[in-house]
Amino acid sequence: MQLSLAPNNSTAATTSPIVDPKGRRTYTGHLLFWGICGALAVWGFFTSNGLVTSAAFLVPPILVQLLWRKGEPPVLLFGCMIQWLQATAAIFYTNHYGVTLEGAFGSNELAVATWLSIVAVVVLAFGIRCGFIGAGPSLQSQVEAEASRVDIKKLAILYIAFVPVAAALSYTAWRFTSITQLLLGIASLKWGIIFLLCYCVLHQRRNYGLLVGCLAFEFVAGFFGVFANFKSVFFVLVVAATASPLALRGRRLAATIVCFSILFVSGVVWTAVKMDYREFLANSETANEEAIPIERKFEKLADLVSSVTWENFTDGMDALIMRVSYVNYFALAVENVPNRVPYENGELWKGSIMHVLTPRLLFPDKPVLDDSERTRLYTGVQVSGMESGTSIGIGYIGESYIDFGPVWMFAPIFLLGLLYGLINRFFLTRTKYKLLGAALAVSVLIFTAYEIETSNIKLVGGVVSVALVSIVIYVACGRTIANFLKQSPAREPGVRRFPAKSHVA
Repeated sequence: MQLSLAPNNSTAATTSPIVDPKGRRTYTGHLLFWGICGALAVWGFFTSNGLVTSAAFLVPPILVQLLWRKGEPPVLLFGCMIQWLQATAAIFYTNHYGVTLEGAFGSNELAVATWLSIVAVVVLAFGIRCGFIGAGPSLQSQVEAEASRVDIKKLAILYIAFVPVAAALSYTAWRFTSITQLLLGIASLKWGIIFLLCYCVLHQRRNYGLLVGCLAFEFVAGFFGVFANFKSVFFVLVVAATASPLALRGRRLAATIVCFSILFVSGVVWTAVKMDYREFLANSETANEEAIPIERKFEKLADLVSSVTWENFTDGMDALIMRVSYVNYFALAVENVPNRVPYENGELWKGSIMHVLTPRLLFPDKPVLDDSERTRLYTGVQVSGMESGTSIGIGYIGESYIDFGPVWMFAPIFLLGLLYGLINRFFLTRTKYKLLGAALAVSVLIFTAYEIETSNIKLVGGVVSVALVSIVIYVACGRTIANFLKQSPAREPGVRRFPAKSHVA
């Protein structure tokens, strides 16, 4: 017969959740965070943009208070924090140069747009929080227990097998517009797999080499495209690292700081060289960046990066900050609506809902989306569009203002947050395999809920279609994937197996 023994002390310490009966560490951490933000708010009051700076520093602890659920992936908190950064970057940038928002823009529209954007992010977070009302306690113990039983090498095999599939689907999606969302929804599952790899490696504290290999591959591959998706894999890593109660301690804190440092430096360098690199791609003999040999891309990018000077770096830093800030077009819309263009009274949000209800597969004549056309109309500014291979949007917050004005604009934003919260709640609470559910929630929401500049018509259509695709895939393949990733009994943590003894009568 086989004998199964209880786990030894070292294994239990690795796989069991941290328990703090008095909650002193959590309370102290929250108090310290509030104290730091409060001190920054007091300091901010004496800057060039005093009141709005103080308000900006008080938002992060509010977001944490609303959206943090212990031991669960904070994908929506991450998204709201990025949106907060986009809404407030102009404040910190103008403060650095001792200029007010009004002085930088020439009127008070930038200040108005900034205030409305800050409030909108908080309202979005309230909507998300309402989506979790009655969801029950944190699922930390279940998620960690499943992560302890995952075979990380099998997970790495799944990742390696799916990478070319995701690349092929992403490449094909834009050539078959009737099923673009379906193909992109399937391709987005790659980020769920990467989340599983990040989370399980950090939880089990082994196989770091496989994780580093994944991060390095995604980082390097992301640099070779026109839009530089190198940051994406680090966003997933940050969400996985901060899913644990140990997020702000030891190695996880160090990993998070390193991630943001790499992202910042890489973002500045990319901003400094991207125009020259894109010109190289556009002027290649093939005029098709997908056909350029990877060696030529690498050589050109390496040459551009090596030529970056400190002056280029500082210029790139300024450009990156202004790129992260996304209230300028909103400010132009505030200046133009309703003075020259009337409020739309809900037509833009109605269009986003109709876009979901009329899939291109069934309605092939549905017009192609062009954010730039909408931006030209409501800002009065000529921006590059589809004719230049780009798209520049006002963002869903600005479009809400265009629809309903500065008061009722927050109603659809609250409902959008409610939708995000319900999607996240569904994948966490209504799935049998909680770890897979968490991974799917990350893949659906992480690159949907973090950009303030996304048009509402793309936002609603994208998140709904990807969520539906993910639900179908979970129902069809969830059990198969969970069984494949599970460790064999002999390798499960804390279990020792002995050969059966033969008994002679």
